[in-house]
Amino acid sequence: METYLTQYYGLDWIAMFTSFAFIYLIGGRKRSGFIWGLVAAIAWIIVNVIADIWPGVVLNVVMVVLHVRGYLNWGKK
Repeated sequence: METYLTQYYGLDWIAMFTSFAFIYLIGGRKRSGFIWGLVAAIAWIIVNVIADIWPGVVLNVVMVVLHVRGYLNWGKK
């Protein structure tokens, strides 16, 4: 059981909880959600590199760009 909890140095747990925070905050129309999404995407990139899951790396690199774009464009018309 311990192996499953520490296999990715806890980064998978951090990525999961920050992903939840992102969804919750964006759903509440909070700009700070993009920061949490950025942290989640970076954590997922690291987990996917460790797990050798390259499509996940590509996905989360795109997510990083989209989170930065969303943060910068927040409130613009």
